[in-house]
Amino acid sequence: MAGLDDLARRLDRIAVQVEGNVERAMKDCAHAVLRSVVESTPVDTGMARSNWTPELDRAFEGLFPARVPGQGGSTGDANAAAAIEAGAPTIEAFDTHANREIHITNNAPHIGALNDGHSKQAPADFVRTAVLEGLATVRGAKIIGE
Repeated sequence: MAGLDDLARRLDRIAVQVEGNVERAMKDCAHAVLRSVVESTPVDTGMARSNWTPELDRAFEGLFPARVPGQGGSTGDANAAAAIEAGAPTIEAFDTHANREIHITNNAPHIGALNDGHSKQAPADFVRTAVLEGLATVRGAKIIGE
């Protein structure tokens, strides 16, 4: 049954390729969401920007001080870079065989108010916008094929 054996091998190769492409799309989406939400978060002391934290299969439960303390937004860019850099290895560790989800969480007590538009630095719903940007990043991703 060489024909069926060939078909089985081809289907196995396709399955491996699909898994790898889905995994890459998940990571690309999460990186885009993290980057967008961090960069969109209004900043004063840097605490809110510093607390965007990816975690695999569960929400992060901790709280960080500002990674680069400042006032009046003086360290906004440094905190954004530090949060994105700190989160990247967790996102890259995502494995479709071991994990189901990538959560990106912020436990700063005032993050809800910031997302509701209580700062003139960012419009309301910047979190939702970040998720939409992440989805746009992977829209059209090739799951089957080279």
